[in-house]
Amino acid sequence: MKNLIATGSVLFVAAAAYAAPMNPGVTYNDAINDISPSIFAGNGTLDLVSMEVSNTATDIQFALRVNGNVSDTNWGKFMIGIAAGGAPASNGNGWGRPINMDSPSGGMTSWLGSWVDGGGGAENRTFSAGNWGLTGATYNGNFGSFAFSSGTTSTITFTVSLASLGLSEGSTFYFDAYSSGGGGGDGAVDALANPGVSISDWGNSYTSQGNNLFSYTVTAIPAPGAMALLALAGAVGSRRRK
Repeated sequence: MKNLIATGSVLFVAAAAYAAPMNPGVTYNDAINDISPSIFAGNGTLDLVSMEVSNTATDIQFALRVNGNVSDTNWGKFMIGIAAGGAPASNGNGWGRPINMDSPSGGMTSWLGSWVDGGGGAENRTFSAGNWGLTGATYNGNFGSFAFSSGTTSTITFTVSLASLGLSEGSTFYFDAYSSGGGGGDGAVDALANPGVSISDWGNSYTSQGNNLFSYTVTAIPAPGAMALLALAGAVGSRRRK
């Protein structure tokens, strides 16, 4: 009976430990202070630093780091444009800003747009049938999760389902992240994949293309049950050797 209880305990711990496995992720870096001084002297929180992308078997997470404390300067808008390939694709974005994408698989198919003012929130928009539609939002409880932490550098974290972006394990997509101002016509003040200045005036248009684009492949991850069984097998084997 003692052996059965011990084995059962190992199985429980293994299942709990691997309830939602996530890969180590990939970090994409941007140059610091690459914002036109004519737009925003001092750069503030609109200066993008890096973003880590990781996924589980069902969800994908984007953790964007910005230079500055979003609690001090909280009017910034932070956005992610995604080109997952296939038709249709847009030559614009989900918020109608002067920001575009020209990737090897076409234009944007999904748009994650966020704000840190007024308590913070985010939207997930998808391009379909020639129009951008709302797939989910924090204010309707259908986004996934959105959070930001403040400090010398602040982190803005988006977590949404792979399915909501038209992705699955093994999918490769192109993307870029952007910072922008509070006006609906403001462009990409900073673009993560561009180490140089992206625009020289607030309303200028910007297109992510060529070398100024990132790509990510969704990693296949064993189901929690399979990982628990592997952990159990290893524990049992170790017990037998002892």
